[in-house]
Amino acid sequence: MALLLTLRDGGARLVSTGNLNTTQPDAVEVLRAEGITVVGGPTRDTEVHARYLGEVLAAKPDLILDNGGDLFATYLDRPYAGLLGGTEETTSGRMRLEPLRGQLRRPILVINDSPIKQFAENEHAVGQSAVESFLRMTNRVTNGEQVTVFGYGACGRGVAANFRGACARVAVVDVNPVTRLRAHLDGFSTPPRDVAVANADVIITVTGARDVLTAADLPLLRDGVILANAGHFPAEIDAAGLISADEVASQRE
Repeated sequence: MALLLTLRDGGARLVSTGNLNTTQPDAVEVLRAEGITVVGGPTRDTEVHARYLGEVLAAKPDLILDNGGDLFATYLDRPYAGLLGGTEETTSGRMRLEPLRGQLRRPILVINDSPIKQFAENEHAVGQSAVESFLRMTNRVTNGEQVTVFGYGACGRGVAANFRGACARVAVVDVNPVTRLRAHLDGFSTPPRDVAVANADVIITVTGARDVLTAADLPLLRDGVILANAGHFPAEIDAAGLISADEVASQRE
C-alpha cells in the first residue's frame, strides 16, 4: 500500500490487483478511497485471480511491479507493445521468472536481491511472523516442540532462529549441501530428510519450490503433526493430496 501511494504521489497512473490468498479487504478499500484503480478483491480462486491479472494487463502498463511472477507470466500469454520492464518482489518469483528471461527480454529488478530486504524483511520479519502465526492459530506453546524447517535461505534462517529463540528444538532440511552445512554450523540439527519429517511435531516449508511435502510423506508423519507453509505460494505442501491419502488410509483401517 505504501508503495502504491508513493508512486501515485510521484505522478504515476496505477492499476493494481492483489495476491492470491493474501489480499486484505481493508487495504483494497483504502486504496480505492485514495483514487487508485484496484481490480477485484480478495480471492482464493486461481481462475478468478487469473482474470484479475488479465484486467490489469489490459491497461497495457509501461512497468509491471510483480509479486510472485504472476503478472509477467500472464504477459507472456498476452504480450503487448510498450512494456519497458519492471520489478519482482520475491524469491519464489525470481525462481519462476529465471527460465523465462529469454522470452521476456526486459529489464526486471529483483527487489529480493537487496541486502536490506534479505536480512530485514526475509530473515527477521518473516521469522517473527511465522512464530506469531503459529502461536495465534494453534494456541500451542513452542517450548520443547520439535520443529523441522525446510529451506535455509534468508526466510528459512529467520524461521529457524525465531523458533529456536522461542525454546523449540529445530532441525533444518535443505537440498544444497553447502547451505545444510551452514545450518549445521549455526547450531541446528541437519538430519536426513525422512528422519526430520518423522520426528517433527511441526513442519514449516520455506523453499519457494513445489510439492516439498506430498501424500508420499504421509506414512512418515506423526499423528497430530502441524504442517505450515511460510513460502510465497501455497504449493509447497500438497494439502489436498495429503488429505485424500489420509482419508483412504482411514477407510482401510
